[in-house]
Amino acid sequence: MDRIVENHFTRLRTAILRRFSAAMVAQWICQNTKYAGEPYSYLDHEYQERILNDVSREVNVRKCSQVGLSEANARKALALVNILSPYTVAFTLPTAKFAGSFMKTRIDTVIEGSDAMKAALNKNNDNNEIKQFGDSFLWVRGAASSNAPISIPCDHLIHDEVDFSDQEVLGQYQSRLTHSKWKRTDKISTPTLPGFGIDKAFQESRRHFLFCKCNHCGFQFIPSYYDHVRVPDYDDDLRKVSKYVLGKIKWQQAQLHCPKCDKVPDLGPEYREWVCENPDSGLIAAGYQVSPFDAPKIIVPSFLVEQSTKYDRIQDFENFNLGLPSEDKEATLTRQDLLDLHTTDSPGAANVYVMGVDVGNTYHFVIAAVNAYDQLHVVHRERVHMSKAKERYEQLRLAWRVVCTVIDSGPHSETVMSLQERDQNCYAAVYVNKKTILTHQVVHKDEEEGKGQEFLRQVNVNRSRAFDAYMNVIRDRQMLIMEQPEGGEELREAYIQHHTSMKRVKVYDNDSGEMMYSWQKSDGQDHFHHASLYCFIASRVRGMGRSLVALPTASLYTFRLKPQMTQR
Repeated sequence: MDRIVENHFTRLRTAILRRFSAAMVAQWICQNTKYAGEPYSYLDHEYQERILNDVSREVNVRKCSQVGLSEANARKALALVNILSPYTVAFTLPTAKFAGSFMKTRIDTVIEGSDAMKAALNKNNDNNEIKQFGDSFLWVRGAASSNAPISIPCDHLIHDEVDFSDQEVLGQYQSRLTHSKWKRTDKISTPTLPGFGIDKAFQESRRHFLFCKCNHCGFQFIPSYYDHVRVPDYDDDLRKVSKYVLGKIKWQQAQLHCPKCDKVPDLGPEYREWVCENPDSGLIAAGYQVSPFDAPKIIVPSFLVEQSTKYDRIQDFENFNLGLPSEDKEATLTRQDLLDLHTTDSPGAANVYVMGVDVGNTYHFVIAAVNAYDQLHVVHRERVHMSKAKERYEQLRLAWRVVCTVIDSGPHSETVMSLQERDQNCYAAVYVNKKTILTHQVVHKDEEEGKGQEFLRQVNVNRSRAFDAYMNVIRDRQMLIMEQPEGGEELREAYIQHHTSMKRVKVYDNDSGEMMYSWQKSDGQDHFHHASLYCFIASRVRGMGRSLVALPTASLYTFRLKPQMTQR
C-alpha cells in the first residue's frame, strides 16, 4: 500500500478511536477490544461498567481476587491513551518482574486483537515498558523499593495490587501528576490490614456498594458471607469451618439467603444497584467495594466455604476471597501492646544506657536503660529541631552517660559523621534487606588519613528482620516504658501512634517474585518507631566502641529473648 494512503487510513482509524470521551471507556473497550476472539463483554461481570466509566479524579476499588478487574483495568489504560491525546498513563504492579509479564500477557494480547490499536501503535516506542499511540503513552512499571518511578509527567496513575506494592514508591509516583490538568489516580487491590493501603483509600472515598434487591420480598441489602451464607444443618459460625468440619457438613449446598424473608435471592444484574454510603461527604475520590457476590455466576457460596479451609490464617481468606480488610493480631503492633508496657517505675541501678536517634527536620531521641538480660527500660523520649540537634545530642549523651548510640545515617549524613568524630560509640544505621535471620551487622572501618570516608562505625540493619525482632521484644515484655512528665500525655500518644502507624504487610520480592513480609508506614508519622528500633539495636551493639574493646573488621550479632520482664 502506498505510504501516503497508509498514513491516511491510520489517521482515519485514530480519529475513530478518539470519538469517545473519558466517560465512555466501558463502551470503547467493547467496540475496540476482544477476548478469546470475540468482542469484549461484561457478561457475568456487569459491575465493571460503572467503575470503568467513573471519571472521578480518584477511584479506589477494594476487591476480592479473581473477579477480572486486572484485565478490565489493562483495557481501561489502553482505552484512555487511545481516546485522549496527549495523555500519559503509568500502570504499576508490585514488582518490575510482574510488570514485564503483565505487558506481555495482558497489554500486548489486547493490542494484538485490535486492528485499530495496531494501526495507531508507534513501533518506535513499543517494548515491555512503554507503548505509544499517537501523542499518548502507556507505561507499565514496578512499584517495589528498587524501582524508581518514571521521570516524566503523567496524567493518570493506575496502581494495581496496592497493598502488595511499596507504599513509599507509590507515594513518589504522585509527584508525576503535578503538571497535568487531569491528575487522575486509580487504586485497585485486594485489602490486607484495616486502615492500610487500599482500605485506607477506600475509607477516604465516597463509598459505593452493590446492593441486592430481593426478588421475593423487595428488601435491599449488601450480601455478606458471614451474615447471609448458610450451610444446611450447620448452625455454627462459618469461621469455625475447618477441613475436618468440611467433611461432615453439606457445604456443596451452601446458599446466600435474604436476611428478611430467608429465601435465596436472585443476584443477577437486574436486581443489583450501586448505592453510595456517604453521598454528601464532599470527598473527591469514588470508592467501590467488589465482593464475590458481585460475580455470582463465577463465584458461588459453596466455593467460598471450601476456600475458607485452604488457608492457615482466616485473615487471608477474608482478604483474598471476600475482599475485606482483616486485622492479624500477630502482624502488627496495637495500641494496647504499647500501653501494657507503660510504668511509673524507674530502672534499677545496675543498668547501662543506650540511645536511638531518627534524623530529619525534627530529630527524635529515645534513651533506654539496659540490664544484664538485655531487657530495655525506656526512660526518655524527646523531639528536637534539626538546628539544635547536635547540641542536644551531646547534652543527652552526657546527662545519661550513654554507652552506645545508633543514629539514622540519612538524610543528614554530614551531621552523623560530625557526631562520630566526637563520640567513639556512635554508629550510623543503614537499612538493608537481606534474606537472613540476622537483625544487624556491625562494620568498622579504619580511618585513612587524607581520604574522605563515610561512617567510620556503621551498623547495617536488616530492616524487616529487625522490626520483627523489636516487635517480639514488645510482645514478650522484654521492654518497659517509663511515664515521662515532660511532654505528658501528648508525648505518650505520639510515641504510641508512631508505633502503630507501621504495619507488617505482605509484599512481593522484586527479584524472586516471592511473597514476603515488610514493615511499611500506613499513615501518620513513624519517627519514634525508628528511633526505638535504633535504640534496640544499640542495646545489642553496646560494648563494641573503640574506647572499650579491640574491634574486628566486621562483626555479626543477633538478639536472644530473655526471661519475661515484670513490673514492680
